[in-house]
Amino acid sequence: MLKKLFIAMLMGMMTLGAMAQGGKFTVKGTFEGRKDSVTLEIVDVNSWETIVNEKRAITGEEHELTIDLKDAALLYITDVKGLTTVFPAIPGETLLFYQNDYKVTHLGGSQFYVDYDEAHQIIGPILLGINECNKHLSGEFGSLYGDEFDLYSKLYIKLVNEVLIPVVHNYIKAHPDQDAAAALIFLFANDTKEIERASALLTERARNSVAANLYKAVNRQTVVRNVEIPAD
Repeated sequence: MLKKLFIAMLMGMMTLGAMAQGGKFTVKGTFEGRKDSVTLEIVDVNSWETIVNEKRAITGEEHELTIDLKDAALLYITDVKGLTTVFPAIPGETLLFYQNDYKVTHLGGSQFYVDYDEAHQIIGPILLGINECNKHLSGEFGSLYGDEFDLYSKLYIKLVNEVLIPVVHNYIKAHPDQDAAAALIFLFANDTKEIERASALLTERARNSVAANLYKAVNRQTVVRNVEIPAD
């Protein structure tokens, strides 16, 4: 009985999260700087189901994808080399990818993504380093043993604990009422304590924004995985 009650409560929490204000999300860009093609995948973070998965050829022409979203989601962009970058997909917002005169890709469109770009320019390279460590530790480039494995393990921990976490916290402290700051917290997926620490830095308005539903969804699922459900 206790097990059934607990599951019912969790389902209720997930339903509440899905009742957030929805709207159209648009992503646009030529995706210059990536070769041949990119895959655009939008994932519902409440169910981890793929909503959209489309491959777009890079021709110099601008691509546009518009979709109705019920809640904040994640946009994964993967190139032919397998490099994946992830961005918040927020209902009612437009994300534009463009390159400046120095061929550096920036985010524009609605104000949310102009704000998010400020953080992304700092955090993006950090995430690339963490991703490279993950690839080595997962054996993607061959098995690691002994000192090599220890090296990448220590580097991964250092990048997360000494670089990513302080940088995200500092950004939120500087922009506590910003929806983009709330969206950044999803990067701490699987770390409930860091999610709680970071969200405590936000204003109440930002904690109740649609963008904040990203970290709330991943945090709920982390709690579900970590809680032992008593048997009947």
